[in-house]
Amino acid sequence: MKCRIYGDRGVLLSSLSEAERSRLLHRVESGLPPACDEYVLGYDSILLIGAQTIAVQEWLEQTNGTEVRAIKPSGCRIIEVDYTGADLDSVAQACNLTVTEVIELHSAPVYTVRMMGFSPGFPYLDGLDPRLHLDRRSSPRDHILPGTVAIGGAHAGIYSVASPGGWHLLGHTELNLFNLDAARDLDPDPAQVFALSVGQRIRFQPMSTP
Repeated sequence: MKCRIYGDRGVLLSSLSEAERSRLLHRVESGLPPACDEYVLGYDSILLIGAQTIAVQEWLEQTNGTEVRAIKPSGCRIIEVDYTGADLDSVAQACNLTVTEVIELHSAPVYTVRMMGFSPGFPYLDGLDPRLHLDRRSSPRDHILPGTVAIGGAHAGIYSVASPGGWHLLGHTELNLFNLDAARDLDPDPAQVFALSVGQRIRFQPMSTP
């Protein structure tokens, strides 16, 4: 694990192992270091905003001596997908599969939201079948619609807002991942702003097949 100053008000804990990440996530949810206003969870990092390095180091020493309770996974959310994405054929060809097999492999796993990022409400999903691991497109698209279900590298994801993107497009869901009106509230509730959260489990359910 690495600990370094990040910008004017942050301390970044990076290069976390799975055990360290789980321990620290449990710890920040129980209580932040002194003077820390909030935290941002990354793929293998945690950014502590407002904290001082010395306070974080003392907090880490206390964290290392704590025992992390096993957390029972919550229920699995089913997300319906219309598998008519623009890249279905090219993904099937690149993976030496049929389109039907791509859909079956993509919709079979129970995914876990590893982190949120890239755009508000965009979930990076762990659990993608290795047979669907593909490098991102060499030429990103300029405009991808919100709700587009895609894969890139070793992850699955869902575009939450209209944006450019280089992932392979498999389908579309009507689920609204980012509620702009709720985000504009003076004291927004994250549960109302974002449809998904870190640690949540989801599974894709095909609505139709080509």
